Parts: sequence; structure tokens; C-alpha cells
Amino acid sequence: MADHEAKAHHHDHPEDPQAHATRRAVLQAAIGVGAGAAVLSTLWVGAGLVPRVEKVPSKEPVAVGDTLVFAMGAKADQEITLDDLRAAQGAALPFIIAFPKSPENVIKKDLRNNTLMVILADPARMSPETRQHASPEGVLAYSAICKHLGCTVSQWINNNWVCPCHGGVYDIHNQARVLAGPVPAPVPQLPVRVEGGRVVVAGEFLGEPGADV
Repeated sequence: MADHEAKAHHHDHPEDPQAHATRRAVLQAAIGVGAGAAVLSTLWVGAGLVPRVEKVPSKEPVAVGDTLVFAMGAKADQEITLDDLRAAQGAALPFIIAFPKSPENVIKKDLRNNTLMVILADPARMSPETRQHASPEGVLAYSAICKHLGCTVSQWINNNWVCPCHGGVYDIHNQARVLAGPVPAPVPQLPVRVEGGRVVVAGEFLGEPGADV
């Protein structure tokens, strides 16, 4: 009987609070480690499910060293020469709509903002800033995407470059300054040079191409 009471007394003795706290901390740490491992596993699995973004050469933006080619017409995809631009001076449209072609001979026609306008103009009529980024022969290039709603600026009316959608008018001799229409800003000039008779990109756009919407 006395032995039973002693055992009962032993079991009724309260647990050491410090020991209980230690066990609880160890348990919580173990749960935390397990949860962290689960999160990391989920992240690894999720990373494997994210599709890789592959570069499409025909959608790469225009770059220094690209050569300009005809975007349309009988000479589509052919390199634009200084002689082509001289011939265009006597046409109803004195400019050529162009795409850039990489040194690897990839025509970057699948990116809308790569649509360009190239023209042979009189350097004496150009503003100093415009002339700085033209070739010595007077070759000028601009983004051909209207800053209003993104139409291709493709008309020439009264010696002005005009967007057919809403009548935006650009001054090619003065960094495409807006002369008329609802256009919010000039299209950016693209520095070019003539190399071996071909028109080659000499620098980055002087502004962001594409519509300001």
C-alpha cells in the first residue's frame, strides 16, 4: 500500500517547466524545417513548370550593324542601296519603308516597331540635331510607326511625311517634329550610315519607337 502511494506520488509530480519548454522548441523547429523543405520543393517544381522564353531572331529589335532592306514591293527583302534612294527621289513616294536585317541575314520583320522609313534628303535643310544622325550623303531613317495609334506613316503630301490614319504630319528635316494632327510626339530618328553602298544602322533609336498609348 505504501509502495503504491509512493508510485502515485511520483506520477503526480509536476513536469519541470524548463524541460517542457525545451521539448516544445525542438518540436516547433522540426515542424518549421519540414514546412521550409516543403516550400522549397514547391518552388523547385514551380520553376520547372515556368515556360522558357526563347528568342525569335525575326522579332529581335533593330541593332547597330543591321542593314536596311525593302519591306515590300518588287524588291522586298533586298538590301536598300544609295542608288535606290536616289531613284526614289523622283517618285511619288520619295522614301522607302524598310526592315532591319541582322549580320546573320535574319530579316527582323516580325516585330512591329522594326518598321522603318528611310529617305535621301538635303543635308542643308536638316536641323543640326537631325544632320548629326544622318549619313553624310543625307540618308535619314525614322521609326515608321505613328506615335498616335501605331499606324504606318506611309504617305507623302505637299512635301510632308503624313500618317494616313488621322493626318499626323511629320517634319523629316527636324527630327520628325509634329506639324499637324493629333500626334502626341515625334517618331524617333534612327542613326544610319552608308557602307559599301548599303544603308547600315549606326546607333540606337533616339527615343522609344511605337505608339504612345
